[in-house]
Amino acid sequence: MKTNDQTIQFLNAELLDSDGKPRLTNATIVGDQFIDITSANHLQDGATVIDAKGSLLIPGLHDHHTHLIAYAASLVSINCGPPNVVSEADLKSALQRQAGRHWLRGTGYHESVLGHLDRQWLDTWAPERPIRIQHRSGRLWIFNSLGMEMIANAALRLAPHERARLTSDDGRLYDVDELLGNLTRSDVPPVKLASQQLAAFGVTGLNDMTPSNNPETWQWFSELQRSRDLLQKVRMSGRPALSGLNQTPRLSVGETKVHLHDSSLPDLDDFVSTIKESHQQHRNVAVHCVTEVELVYTLSAFRSANTLSGDRIEHASVIPPALIEQLCELGLNVVTQPNFVHERGDAYLQDIPMAEHAFLYRANSLMLAGVPTAFGTDLPFGHPDPWAAMDAATKRTTSSGHQLNKTECITPESALNGFLGELFDPSSIRSIKPGAPADCCLLDAPWQVLRNDLSSDHVMMTIRDGELIYSRD
Repeated sequence: MKTNDQTIQFLNAELLDSDGKPRLTNATIVGDQFIDITSANHLQDGATVIDAKGSLLIPGLHDHHTHLIAYAASLVSINCGPPNVVSEADLKSALQRQAGRHWLRGTGYHESVLGHLDRQWLDTWAPERPIRIQHRSGRLWIFNSLGMEMIANAALRLAPHERARLTSDDGRLYDVDELLGNLTRSDVPPVKLASQQLAAFGVTGLNDMTPSNNPETWQWFSELQRSRDLLQKVRMSGRPALSGLNQTPRLSVGETKVHLHDSSLPDLDDFVSTIKESHQQHRNVAVHCVTEVELVYTLSAFRSANTLSGDRIEHASVIPPALIEQLCELGLNVVTQPNFVHERGDAYLQDIPMAEHAFLYRANSLMLAGVPTAFGTDLPFGHPDPWAAMDAATKRTTSSGHQLNKTECITPESALNGFLGELFDPSSIRSIKPGAPADCCLLDAPWQVLRNDLSSDHVMMTIRDGELIYSRD
């Protein structure tokens, strides 16, 4: 771990100006800040000198919509959905290869694989061990009988109304992530591995948007950072109970997260009250909106409650033109996932009416209208690599090669900026300058090469607060 006066000097590094133009310079880090950006070669005694050889140096990437613990858990799970698993035979094969006695956890299931996956199918075709499979939406878990039995036994200490939520004849349980997490947390996911993989992508900061985040989660993240299992800075959104917690330079309180489902929308007055109460705590609100109904409902609630600068729409998966104007009027930010165009685009083209294709995961039209827009991967429900999301934002091609609404394509510069915003203000683009935090990512090529090959393969080094957290060598 570096001391506070550790000095790092980057020589011959390429920086991007605010207009996206590159310039060659030197940059010096002392402790946890950049202190000097100059073209002069004044080497300091005792400094660690890194010759960038004309390669790009950028602020460390910030992924503005993540679910870190779920991502860590996914690393010890099997994939049960596209593109790896696309048929019933594929799912049988994936499950039956997994011998053992302990929990088998699957992720990414989608109805295109099988249709109605349930307890009976798992009991018939899956191995004789407790199984739980998560739908790619994140809302639904599907259990076999052994799994349901284990959950029922673990839930005996819960209140009756909570046990009732964990009861289902077909093994399908909706919106029970927090309850399941409390019952299975003894099986600690590999957060250290997850954090290291994100550092290898150049990621130094995360907005964790898990709705159930609470003071216990906060304490857990704080301990993970102290033990160096969690290398990134984190801004944690979630429950109202996060308000007022003691923040640190690496762990801060984010928005009150509201997760809507258009099949069971909350009472509008209650929704408005939630927004107002959060604002009274000087805390923004972030609302999950993946359907037009959810977005219309949210805009109505914000119109009644009034907005606070920094209030966010998460995903904004479907935005008809008329709603862009309302987003502008209300001053709302959008954090969206261009990676889903590539990852799920073929399903969108098949399942969503053609007239709505132009409304999906907009980027260019939002930016042109002046809506503050930033990007997140939604890991693990999306691929965790921000560079893949940037590439998707510039090309908007599906995994089979079809293009989904090319008018929403953006430039590589805008795509990169989508991951360069402040954690507390995702549309406020950071730069490397004197006084800036020493969070940076060194690539292995100049921008004119990288802008045509947006790939994490180019990441050479990641530094957070002046500390090396990833090196390719």
